[in-house]
Amino acid sequence: MTDETVYGELGAAESLQKAFDFTAADLVENRAGRLSATQSARMTKGQKTSRMGMYVMIVVVVVFLIVIAAIFLPQSLAAKSGSSSAVPPWIIVVVIVVVALIMFTSFARTRRGIRNLTGPLSSVEGAAKPKVSTFGDDNQAGMDTIFRVRIGDVNFPVQGRRQVDAFEKGKNYRAYYLKSTVPVLVSAELVGS
Repeated sequence: MTDETVYGELGAAESLQKAFDFTAADLVENRAGRLSATQSARMTKGQKTSRMGMYVMIVVVVVFLIVIAAIFLPQSLAAKSGSSSAVPPWIIVVVIVVVALIMFTSFARTRRGIRNLTGPLSSVEGAAKPKVSTFGDDNQAGMDTIFRVRIGDVNFPVQGRRQVDAFEKGKNYRAYYLKSTVPVLVSAELVGS
């Protein structure tokens, strides 16, 4: 290996460390299948924030369902004539139950995903395929950009262009991640030549 090759690999390692906020000591722990203490603390903080957001959403949905029931059910029950355009009460109840079941299932998946943010690490190895996708029309105010990196058979959503740019397309990397609702990329390293 020449000095130039070593320098290039150090540049790649430093780029990954800055983009994903991990250190060489964190990487040693990740290779052993564990989060470092710093990474664990960061994930625990993220869990608390996500859990609070989930509870706020549950309250909003429950209030929404109560308001719908309080407004539409009395109107439907009060309508006596057969020619009324009021929605039958049983349809409103069915809609409320279906929406509640969908929301419960969604919250259960989210909770399970949040719980997995401190579990054992998995790893995958393969050629990197960074991808930036932009959706929407240039004339629209709301262009949406999605940043992803595929390594091996795992597709990682990442936060931004800096993280996508830390990977060189076609080079082999080993990625360490948490299995959650979506895989959470914790660290990565260049492998092979």
